[in-house]
Amino acid sequence: MKRQFWVLGFVLLAAMLLNAQDVSPVSPRNMGNAIANRSVPFVELLRQAEAGDKYAQYIVANAYATGSGVPKNDAETVRWLLQAARGGVAEAQNRMGYLYERGMAVPQDYGVAMRWFSSAAEQKLPAAQFNLAHMYQKGEGVPIDPARAADLYGQAAAQGLAPARNELGMAYINGTGVPRNATEAFRLFRLAAEQGEPAAQHNLGVMYFEGNGTARNYPEALKWFSQAANGGITEAYRALGEMYEHGNGVRRNFAKAAGFYRKAAEHGLATAQLELGHLYKIGKGVHQDYFEAARWFRLAAEQGHPIGQNEFGYMYCRGEGVSRDYRQGASWFLKAAEQNFAPAQENLGFLYQNGLGVPLNYGEAYKWLTLAANGGSPTGRRALQTLTQIITATQLQDGKDRVSDWVSHHNNLELAAQKDKDEVKELDGYATAAQP
Repeated sequence: MKRQFWVLGFVLLAAMLLNAQDVSPVSPRNMGNAIANRSVPFVELLRQAEAGDKYAQYIVANAYATGSGVPKNDAETVRWLLQAARGGVAEAQNRMGYLYERGMAVPQDYGVAMRWFSSAAEQKLPAAQFNLAHMYQKGEGVPIDPARAADLYGQAAAQGLAPARNELGMAYINGTGVPRNATEAFRLFRLAAEQGEPAAQHNLGVMYFEGNGTARNYPEALKWFSQAANGGITEAYRALGEMYEHGNGVRRNFAKAAGFYRKAAEHGLATAQLELGHLYKIGKGVHQDYFEAARWFRLAAEQGHPIGQNEFGYMYCRGEGVSRDYRQGASWFLKAAEQNFAPAQENLGFLYQNGLGVPLNYGEAYKWLTLAANGGSPTGRRALQTLTQIITATQLQDGKDRVSDWVSHHNNLELAAQKDKDEVKELDGYATAAQP
């Protein structure tokens, strides 16, 4: 499925798994007669709440939050929710934690959120266990603790909470807080997917597509990607585009691929914007249109994606879809090169070597070509060998000094270089579920 990677050409992006997003507050399972009997007038519920009935207080808070039978009122929502939470209603405690974590109707305060989530989690409320795990995972109000997060996700997952199953599956995929175990991740993703969790459906599709934790099965991947896309997972549209573009389990259909890419691209997914731009550039599934190609590359580039920046810079240097402008090309190459993206480093080195859009500078050319070669670019390595044969010893030393200076200011060089290699994959990866 991989396209050949050329210096100034298009490159497929990395596959990344999607994590669970925030889980919105869950509905109470048992709020007593006041909750079960929906025919109780609001005024009666309010009277019971004012009399100290904690379940009625929670229902009144819900009414003010949703505008059910009474105008929406954030202040009243928080007032009654707080009383119910203080009374020990776990669902109210979880919602108070959610409000403080998000800064909704109250000032954002991770410490207060942590206390409310903890209180509800101690009562074994799955949503609170999930939300508390989320805080440990992200380091919100506490030091990052992957093991504690995984344990809490496990507690919620054991009670059947689909988003928690998805997140625990993510932990097993990445080896965060638990040993890597693709088979266990697959099991958890399937359980959550069958419960209708869109992120897990996407993740299950990824595992079937890659043959990770299970046998590769393109029809199953297609089924789960389709369900995830219907559930609003943008990355699933891009995955479907990949399958139709390359004929994985389906008849190759560039027009369908372009349609799926467009849906994801219009939702802002940079990888899909790049894929759609590529199809416009080569005229497959759509009429060849350099202007449209440049537009989609620009959108990806403006999101900071190094491949998009490199592609857009290339369009400027070629004058495809935009007026030829080497200065603009150099500017976009630089943005990607500073992210240690080897193709852009090679392109920038070429411009400095020839004085195109930038002052002719062999020392700067040597720096960028060296970095490209170190990043695994064979053409960059050959260009560097050619350059060293024509520059003076002084220029060579200047170039080496520039390389050392750049490396000293980019101490994540090896990590970034590895990221470049990892990004030449087919899918966007795994998805996160919503916070309960």
